[in-house]
Amino acid sequence: MNTDTRYIIWLLDFLAEKGVDTEKIRAHHQLAGLEIADNSISSETHRALLRDAILLTGDEGIGLQLGYKRSLATYDQLAYLMLSCSTFREAINKGLKYQNYPGRFSGHSIITTFSEIGGEGCFQVNIKENLGDLRLLAIEDLLSNIVATSHWVLGYPLPTSKLRCDYPAPRHAEHYQQVFHCDIQFQAPAIQLFFDASILDQPLPNASPMSARLYESICEQRSIQRQGGAVAWRLWPLIADNPATPPALVAAARILCCSPRTLSRKLHTEGWHYQQIVDRVREIHARRALSDPTIPITQIALQLGYYDHSGFLRAFKKWTGMTPSQFRSKLL
Repeated sequence: MNTDTRYIIWLLDFLAEKGVDTEKIRAHHQLAGLEIADNSISSETHRALLRDAILLTGDEGIGLQLGYKRSLATYDQLAYLMLSCSTFREAINKGLKYQNYPGRFSGHSIITTFSEIGGEGCFQVNIKENLGDLRLLAIEDLLSNIVATSHWVLGYPLPTSKLRCDYPAPRHAEHYQQVFHCDIQFQAPAIQLFFDASILDQPLPNASPMSARLYESICEQRSIQRQGGAVAWRLWPLIADNPATPPALVAAARILCCSPRTLSRKLHTEGWHYQQIVDRVREIHARRALSDPTIPITQIALQLGYYDHSGFLRAFKKWTGMTPSQFRSKLL
């Protein structure tokens, strides 16, 4: 997925403040035309720049800073959409609906979902395992940016209560408290950020329903343009709407106005098979539902279309290496 040059310009300014010679970086990566509106760079160049950021600053924890200090301007119209929403709940829904809008990792390599669990809001971060040596940076960037973006939207700090990370404590783990201000658990079975759900329906300080409708229309158009018609992303909501009975390949192709063969070919080009997307949606739903101890596992299985409990058990173990009960017990 390509990355908007607004972010790249900000990234270079951020690195320059840390004493990095960004002119050499621009020359090395042939970064021309960054100031042209709505331009973008390839995902390969974006990832190379992030590796340079780690190497040239010598800071393995730079992802926390990239997310927490990221400029609101890098989100373009999506920032105005979220700021114009009437409630934080609405802002979250819109932000996640268009999480692919700025490019980079969100909405492709990383899918973020939201749910309410026992009086707490929960952002769950789901990784497509293709990030390699940038996995930690990408996760830290996203988590810290959730905190920063929420502060912009709310007008006050997000009242976080708990952070779970599915990796060992990094060498810079002491910096997590400075960003998240809550209990932190490493080597958890999921990546989840919790906060007090009582703020979800409180009115936002910059609410403007008419502005929100305008900015959503712009985000809708530009999201499609920037995706270049990415089929996997267009399929995702069709499946997520009812993971128990997702449309068959033929029906999905009809909705997207193409033949099943063309749909399969396009998915293959993007690195997917249709059933992989169905399984990925179901896995994310299962992880989120298992985080709520009040939902019986048999009910979760039915929600995902597994009328045989053993079938759900086998599928979940294939996805995660754990049974649903083992996964849930590790969250307690």
